[in-house]
Amino acid sequence: MQEPIHITEELQFLDANQIHIKRNAFEELIVTLPDRTSHTNIQPVLAFPLSESSRYISLLDSEENEIGVIQDLKHLPKDSQKILTTELQRRYFMPKITKIYSLAGEFGVTRWVVETNRGMVEFGLKTRYDVVTLDSGKVLIKDADGNRYEIENYHRLDPKSLALLETQI
Repeated sequence: MQEPIHITEELQFLDANQIHIKRNAFEELIVTLPDRTSHTNIQPVLAFPLSESSRYISLLDSEENEIGVIQDLKHLPKDSQKILTTELQRRYFMPKITKIYSLAGEFGVTRWVVETNRGMVEFGLKTRYDVVTLDSGKVLIKDADGNRYEIENYHRLDPKSLALLETQI
């Protein structure tokens, strides 16, 4: 029988207090680790993007090798925290739908016209499987072009929007 694997032996947790993150002239992320080694063109990836948007952030180098994991964004120095937060928001950009004006099906595509926190948007959905409802009332939508949208809590939508959404979930 094999020995159990301990997660702490598999992951390299980084001491967030000792990490410094900045941008170079090309706007690439540079991370300096406690041992003073630096890595350029870092990609931050959330281990749990839907439930833990500020915790368990994996830092990948330019070849997508994991450098280590930051357990909690709030433990980074303030300037590094701000830079990493901005980068994560860019990477996980997901407009929030606040109102659904109309849904219309044509040629196997459902055309949605919605209001988001970024303005009015029109997009197409190929299948109902691209609409995922979570227990918390959150709805995640992926359109035909791969763009993602979120409804924070569909129970809070106005009656017309709720009625339209319920035809899709």
